[in-house]
Amino acid sequence: MTNEQFNQLLNILTQIAISQDRIATAIERQTPAQPAPNIQRPLSEFRDFNWASIGAEVVKGDQYGAGVVIWEGKQFLRRSPENQFGVSIWFARCVGKDQDGRNKYERLITFKPIQEQKLKPISREAEAILRK
Repeated sequence: MTNEQFNQLLNILTQIAISQDRIATAIERQTPAQPAPNIQRPLSEFRDFNWASIGAEVVKGDQYGAGVVIWEGKQFLRRSPENQFGVSIWFARCVGKDQDGRNKYERLITFKPIQEQKLKPISREAEAILRK
């Protein structure tokens, strides 16, 4: 291999390394450091919710409250369907397609009515350990 060929090869490898670095940076920007947490909160908290408490910022709202929020650099839209699954408001974003070509979503937060839950007692064994 001549010096000229070596220098050409070195130049090409340098360009490839720069391109790969740019691709890695772009992918890192698209991929959040962590998936959206799907926080659950009572529906009564929606209107006055402190978005900063979860690291989110409201960028658009209306008479109902927040409509679009930004979390980890990603935009989440308010959803509130009228269907058989009950009353709820959530913020979600599309993260791609599943194997069948349907959109996949991740949720940032869901507001829904708190339902009364009857508490069951803990086991006797757990109770004994707690008494120690």
